[in-house]
Amino acid sequence: MNKDLFSAILSMDAYNRGYGQRVVFNSNDSTFGQNEVGRLLGLARITAQNITSAAQSVGFYALAYDVGNVAGFSAGEQVI
Repeated sequence: MNKDLFSAILSMDAYNRGYGQRVVFNSNDSTFGQNEVGRLLGLARITAQNITSAAQSVGFYALAYDVGNVAGFSAGEQVI
């Protein structure tokens, strides 16, 4: 897959997780959106999530993905 396309998919994924997420992958998982660290999107693994109350109060939400196993990315490369 093209690196730019996969980066766009990660961006869409980040916008659809967290506070008031639009896509619920497992409605039986009560922690969904609260602790995304370790979850996979294809071969990309979420390595960090900002869900502090200070961040939430200003509408900020962020994820970091380890994309080192995704074709087109370098080993150890992270996408925020």
